[in-house]
Amino acid sequence: MTDFNVIYADLPDERLLTAMKQDDEAAFKTLYQRYIDVMYRTAYKRLPSKAAADDAVQEVFVRFYERRHLLDVRQPVKPYLLTSLKNRILNEFRNQLIHEAHHANIAAIQVPHNIIQPTIDGKALEMRFRQTLAQMPEKCREVFELSRFELLTNKGIAERLGISVNTVEKHIGKALAILRKEFNGQELILLILSVGYNFFA
Repeated sequence: MTDFNVIYADLPDERLLTAMKQDDEAAFKTLYQRYIDVMYRTAYKRLPSKAAADDAVQEVFVRFYERRHLLDVRQPVKPYLLTSLKNRILNEFRNQLIHEAHHANIAAIQVPHNIIQPTIDGKALEMRFRQTLAQMPEKCREVFELSRFELLTNKGIAERLGISVNTVEKHIGKALAILRKEFNGQELILLILSVGYNFFA
C-alpha cells in the first residue's frame, strides 16, 4: 500500500501549493509540517510568551489555507509565510504599544475622549521622525533600524555587526531616549497609527 505521506513529503512546494489550491488537505498538512518549526522559532524570538507565539503562528497558517485559491503557485511558500508572520507580529507590537502609550501619556495628552487632535500633520511628523533617525549616531541608528524595522533579535544584531549584546541594548536604549525627548505621547500614538512604526516594541 502506498504511503501518501511519504510521497507528499518529497514533492516541491509548487506542486503542494497547486494541490492545496484544489482543496487537497494533505498538501496543506505537508506544507504545515515542513515550515512549522521555523515559524515557531521566529515567533518565539519576537513575542513575549509562548502562548502569543502559538496564536500568531496558527493564525498565519489558518489565513494561508483560507486564501489558498488566491495564492500564486510560483510564489515561494517559506518567504510568504515568514512575511505574513512578520506582519502579524508587527500588529501585535503596534496594539501593545498603543495600549501602553495611551495609559502612560493620558495625563499629558489631555484630549477629550482620548481622540488625537486632527491638527497634527502626519506627513510632517513622519519627516521629523526620519530626520531624528538621520541625526542619531550612525551605529545607534543602524542598531535601532535592525531591531525595529528588520525585527532582528539583539543577539542577531550583535552577530551581524560584530558587537556585544550589551552594546546593542545600550544603542537601542539611547535611540529610544532620543525619540522620547523629540516626540510627545500624542505624536508617538499618531506615528504608530498612521505610519506604523513599532519603535517601542
